[in-house]
Amino acid sequence: MLFSIVMPVYNADTYLNEAIESILKQSLDFKKNVEIILIDNNSDDNSFEICNYYLRKYPNNIKVRKIEEPNVSVARNVGIKECSKFSSFIGFIDSDDKISKNTLREVYNFFERNIKVNIAVLPIYYFDARKGSHGLNYRFEDKIHTVNILEKYNFVHYHIGGVFVRKSILDNKKNIFNPNLSFWEDALLINQILIQEKEYGLVHKGKYFYRKRKNNNSLVDIAWYKKDRYTNLLQEGYLKLIKVSINEFGYVIDYVQYLIIYHMKLYFFKKYNNIIYQVLNNSERLEFFSKLYDVLEYIDEKIILEQNFKMYIKEYLITLKRQGIEFDKLINFGEITDEKVIIVKWKFTKGYYEIFAILSNEYYSTNKNDHIFIISRNKKLRIIYERDLKELKIWNRIVRERNNSLVKAKIPIYALKFSFVLSTNGKNFYINEVNLLNKLLDKVLGKLIFFKK
Repeated sequence: MLFSIVMPVYNADTYLNEAIESILKQSLDFKKNVEIILIDNNSDDNSFEICNYYLRKYPNNIKVRKIEEPNVSVARNVGIKECSKFSSFIGFIDSDDKISKNTLREVYNFFERNIKVNIAVLPIYYFDARKGSHGLNYRFEDKIHTVNILEKYNFVHYHIGGVFVRKSILDNKKNIFNPNLSFWEDALLINQILIQEKEYGLVHKGKYFYRKRKNNNSLVDIAWYKKDRYTNLLQEGYLKLIKVSINEFGYVIDYVQYLIIYHMKLYFFKKYNNIIYQVLNNSERLEFFSKLYDVLEYIDEKIILEQNFKMYIKEYLITLKRQGIEFDKLINFGEITDEKVIIVKWKFTKGYYEIFAILSNEYYSTNKNDHIFIISRNKKLRIIYERDLKELKIWNRIVRERNNSLVKAKIPIYALKFSFVLSTNGKNFYINEVNLLNKLLDKVLGKLIFFKK
């Protein structure tokens, strides 16, 4: 047996068949080369019955186990123990995801060509409610097939789906999933291994398809409503990985710093940011923010600034790192001249263009006395303020205040080129220039292409 595939199952009866079938239909012969270990995580739907259906159909290739608590770490640890001692590789696929038809063959070919590499990962693609490529797929754009984490510190990995390892590195009690974590347990184990190995592989031609559910009831979404998604994750996940790095290298390597900050951005997503007030009481929130400060002590500011975040998030993290949780004001790294006005809507009306625009919320908080106007051919055009935008908040702290941010303007038909100007404290700052002719051409060309199709 070449491959053992470990698949924890929890209330996945809608998707489970598709996940299993993607393994059965591999270009690599299933009956000769693959076994699937299905661990039911105390599901209360038909998942366990589906598991047993496939067990009856493929008794020599499928194992089914059931655990009494919905703990994905325990489930995966049970699955690892059940892997055949004759297997060469262990792979992890979640019960609502799937893999491309050539994946196992490509993974096998990779390990055959790279005999010293013990762990390899697939590019991830979203499907179902969301389509597209995972943000970390930039690693696969280069022609490299192996990553040294000390050299490519921004080539981080944290998702267990689509990870394959040589079975030998999981044949010891050190490399197991932490049952005290209900979230990030996979990232912790993967990166504990990577800190030991220093290198991992990129399987370019395989594909892992990660399902984004329409009903937002995946384990990932549910985890935000659990207390241990907060302080416990920082303590048992981020800080534990920091400790592993210090024990191995004597310091926190850039790879670990980048990984933690990259993952920390989830806390600042609008749909997750305020859940903390539903889940934690005042003292628990204070403990979380204090522990977050402890984590940031190990992160260099340059690593924070390298992230593809909104500037106000970077400023928040660096301010918290420098001043602690009781800081008065955000440290500002941007300049007014870095600000932009973005046209969100425009239309042609008799004799003029009507535009709606907003200030981007990257660098600057407008004041009550600030004024935005338009200059075209050295003439000042009228701006009509429509309404104020809401303040931007991180955990109930205002980090950007956007007074008079949404504007409406009527532009004469002759003024195809004009500039937005911000007037503040008696000074004028040219923000950016707009060429409506280019926008008009883009719209016309877009329609021509559409009709051509």
